[in-house]
Amino acid sequence: MTSSPSWTREAWKAAESIYQDIIAHPFITELAAGTLAPEKFDRYLAQDELYVGNYGRQMFELAELISDPEQHSMFSEFAREGIEGEKAMHALLIDRFGIDTAVPPSPVTAAYNAHTQAAIATGSKEIGLAAMLPCMWVYNEVGLHILRTAHVEGNPYKEWIQEYGNDAFTQGVNKVLALADEYAAAADAQTRERMTSAYVEATRYEYLFWDYGYSGQAV
Repeated sequence: MTSSPSWTREAWKAAESIYQDIIAHPFITELAAGTLAPEKFDRYLAQDELYVGNYGRQMFELAELISDPEQHSMFSEFAREGIEGEKAMHALLIDRFGIDTAVPPSPVTAAYNAHTQAAIATGSKEIGLAAMLPCMWVYNEVGLHILRTAHVEGNPYKEWIQEYGNDAFTQGVNKVLALADEYAAAADAQTRERMTSAYVEATRYEYLFWDYGYSGQAV
């Protein structure tokens, strides 16, 4: 786990069992080995293309809730660079695998986007950030985990692996974790509880997102 103070440690612990289920999921283990069936990756990436489009817009909506100029600038820059990196990686893999992205959102994609949108709609930067955090933090941790275990050379999914485990992305995530801790430290107990609840629910959607990619079934 990425080292960070107080609330993020509590949040990680609250959702750690879900993270362990994620890294043990066959989508992740087979992707790391390079043996994941292309049709499963195609289904996942088509949904992720939809999800990232909404997530990028929501990141900038969340940035507007951050009044501190320095924090606003840092978060906006991380959002812009992260989304640009993901979109470039998506474009490469969509072209390589000939993925049809003209698909409707799955029930999981729709529910996950609704969850993060509802958190931002509270007008609370603390709750909004908590709900948005797993998409960056869990992906970073999964990327780092896969890099430690994957056969990267010759792996047809290596660009995906490298996108989420690279140093620049990790450093950006660590800055956002510090921001979340700063917000939580100044928040009341009820807000912290709502932050943790929003974080855990979003982490559950992360698991369900990969599970849908693998099975084509929404649990």
